[in-house]
Formats: sequence, C-alpha cells, structure tokens
Amino acid sequence: MNWKMTTAVLTVGTLAIAGGYIASGGEEEVLLNIEASAEELHHTGSGEHHDEHGGHDGHDEEPDEHDEHGGHDEEPDGHDEHGGHGGHDEEAEELTLSEESLAVAGIRIEALAPVVLGEVLTGPAEIQANAYRSSIVTPRIPAIVVERHVTLSDAVEAGEPLVTLFSRDVADAEGVFFVADREWRRVRNLGRQVVSERRYVEAEVARDRAEAQLLSYGLGQEAIDAAALPSRREGHRHGEFILLANQSGTIVSDDFRIGELVEPGQTLFDVVDLDSVWAIARMNPEEAARINLGARAWVRYNGSVQEAKVEQVYSTVDTETRTVNVRLLVSNIDRALRPGQFAQAEIESVGGEPVLAVPNEALVRSADGDWVVFVQDEDLGLKPAEIERVRVVGRQTVIEGIPAGSVVAISGAFFLQSELAKSGFDIHNH
Repeated sequence: MNWKMTTAVLTVGTLAIAGGYIASGGEEEVLLNIEASAEELHHTGSGEHHDEHGGHDGHDEEPDEHDEHGGHDEEPDGHDEHGGHGGHDEEAEELTLSEESLAVAGIRIEALAPVVLGEVLTGPAEIQANAYRSSIVTPRIPAIVVERHVTLSDAVEAGEPLVTLFSRDVADAEGVFFVADREWRRVRNLGRQVVSERRYVEAEVARDRAEAQLLSYGLGQEAIDAAALPSRREGHRHGEFILLANQSGTIVSDDFRIGELVEPGQTLFDVVDLDSVWAIARMNPEEAARINLGARAWVRYNGSVQEAKVEQVYSTVDTETRTVNVRLLVSNIDRALRPGQFAQAEIESVGGEPVLAVPNEALVRSADGDWVVFVQDEDLGLKPAEIERVRVVGRQTVIEGIPAGSVVAISGAFFLQSELAKSGFDIHNH
C-alpha cells in the first residue's frame, strides 16, 4: 500500500516536470486525483497487486462501484444519502383505514355521480329582520312612561313585562269596571228568581262593556281580573298598566325615556326573533327571472358563508336601482348576522349541465399548490389525486380530473393529509 502511494506521488511529480508549471486550476485537479487514488487504495487493501496503469484503468471502467458522484447519478432510487426515501414513499403513498377508524376520524366516503348545480348568480344583499317573526310594542292610548323593565338587546319571553305606563283614561276605565263587576256579582248571586230579567242582563252587559274598554287600552286579562279585587284597590296606583311582550325575541330598539308622553301607535319596543333573518339580494331582472322559489342560496359575510333558500322573488322593479329584490331566508342561530349588515348573495339558478362536485372540505392543497382529493382504490386504500377546481357553488366545488363513479373522501381530507405527512409522503411527488 505504501508503494502505491509513492507511485501516485511520483506520477504527479512527473506531470509537474513535463508541463514546466501547474496552473491554479490544474493544481486543484491534481489534489483531487491524489484523494481519489488514496480512497481507491483504501478499498483495494494491501493484499491486491495491480500495476500503475492497470489500477487506474480498472477504476475508469467501473465508475458505478467506486465513484462517489457517478454511483448516485446512475442509481437515484438506491442507497442514497437520505437513507432510501424512494422506497419509503412507495409504501406511504396511500392510507388504509378500517371502517371504525374512518368513523372515529370523521371521514365519509362516497361515490361521485354527476349532478346539475346550475349557474350561481351573485349580487349585493342587506340583512334585515324577519318581519314574519317580529313585532312592535306600542300604547293604544296617550300615556306617560313610568318605568321600564327591559333594556336594549335584552332577550325576552312572550308575556314578560316590558314597560309601565300611566293613563287617566285607564284610571277612569278601571273605576267603571270595578263598579260594574261588583254589581254583576251581586245580581248573579241573587239569581234570576229574585231580580228581574232586565236588571240581570243590564248588569252583565255593563260588566262586559267595562272589561272590553280595558282590553282596548292594552291591559291583559290577568290585569283586568286583578282590577276587580277589593284588595287590589288598597295601595294601588290607579291608571297604571303594564305592556307585555307578545312574542319571544330580542329587544332591538327602545326609543323612549322615563316621563315621556307617548302617543297611540308610537313604537316603544321592537321585539325580533333573530334565530332567522332575511337577506334581501338585488338582482337584475334577467337574472331574477331564472330564480325559482326554494332554490338554494348562500350568504357570504366577513369571510364566512351561511346556507339559505329563496323565499320570495319580488314582482316589481326598484325604480331607483332598476333591480329586483330577492328575499333569502337565512338561519341565524349563532347570531352571526345582524339586521343592517351588508353581505354578498349567491343564488343557484335553474338549468345547467351535469357536473362532478364535492364538498369544499374534500379538497386540500399539495406542497406545490395543486388541488387534490383522496380517492379510494380497489384495495380500499386512499390515495391523493390531483384535480382541477372549476368553480365553487356555495359549499360545493365543481371538479375535473377524475371520472364519475370515483369513490372519494368527502370529509376528513385534512386528517388524511396530515397522516400522509407524518409518514413522510409528499403529495407533490405522487
């Protein structure tokens, strides 16, 4: 082995003498040759005997066995510097999960079939209170506000006290009712055998008329019955009455003050059930003609989307905007939408060609930004397949790139992607 090292050094010296000089680039090349020769001698061992030229010729003829760079170029899928990731990717390019595991992970598998989604029409929209589930609280006679029992944004139940008012008319009517009720009770107790028929009927009619007067002023039946009790007359502030909520909901307005004289028809409270709201979309007449009642719709706001349905297409055109209003009914259990808020409406129109569509959550992006879905193969394994996203229709995405009948994961795609990432598989390399 020492002899071979000496031979290599002598060869370098001979080259230097023959050339007369060594340029800086040639100097580096010679050093590399020396290192290569030393590495070769290390592998061959001291027991082997090759002459000076034979050893180098053999090295040139077998670059794949000993050349560090050549071996990696010719066999990239073999034992490379990264420990053979090629074989690992081949094993991790699909996931096989049991039905129980799929259920636990929230992964649903379905076969794709063509569906007609129609074209999606868009337009600006404004959120409004559902007028069919709203009411106002107003006095029926002139009165003065004595006390409020609820404030703005309070949630109230049907029959809950809202405000106490005072009215002189109510005080007079309560007095009349009290007298009429006592007379009626006396006559009724005596019976028709004792009193005349005329007195009996007059007492009954007078009592009913006095009760009707209080009802017309807005008093509830419970308050009227209490007004007839002698015990209530003591310490009771005559003329005061309470307005009650006639539905459950939220107080969205209460424009009055204590001591204010309020008139009949003046709105004291707006009570709105915000569990559902309206989105009034403005569409041009041509688009409105292609929208059917009950059609699917979506309302987009602040980066979120809420499913809705078409409840009404107005029959008239707005004279200022020259658009047709389309009313959408939107569920609002989480109170994310508020009356007066602006949004974007998307409404599904009639017609269109059958397409393949998946829920939006079925798509994930690969490392290079391509869209993929997870397709189940014959072995029930789930593999990522690149697709083209054509358009988004509400919560559905129209796709191309896989045939109809393909079985795909319509939910849980992010879980599958993370599991592949844990196993070291890159979707981009698929």
